[in-house]
Amino acid sequence: MKGLIRFLVVIALVLWAAPAHAIVGLTGSTWGTAIQNFNDDRLQTLGYVNQGIDWFEKEGFKLNTYVQLRWQYQAHQGQYYNEWGPSLGVAIKKSFFRAGVEYYWEQVQWDEHHSHALVFVDWYYDWDLLKVFH
Repeated sequence: MKGLIRFLVVIALVLWAAPAHAIVGLTGSTWGTAIQNFNDDRLQTLGYVNQGIDWFEKEGFKLNTYVQLRWQYQAHQGQYYNEWGPSLGVAIKKSFFRAGVEYYWEQVQWDEHHSHALVFVDWYYDWDLLKVFH
């Protein structure tokens, strides 16, 4: 619980320090995958969906806060591993990079709960080689 309170205080301070003008964007994203491995008859799906607010932008950097839902499902020979839960985060974004902190409430199966404070750096970029060489 102490970790959650510290995390919320950090978010409040960051938002308080932000310039008082209209938000830059309401950005969100989703990612997921489903895999059926026929060698060991394993089905797995995992992913997330999130929605955030870009509070301001300076020199291409955006301050973003978000709420996210994560999930993971895996079935193997009658045994299951399910994990899902919400998270809150704050990130600095530029181009295809994002770095920040996140607090994740994880529900494993139906009777076990965990929470995690995370620090992350992630990236996403796509391209079309026809446009690069054309």
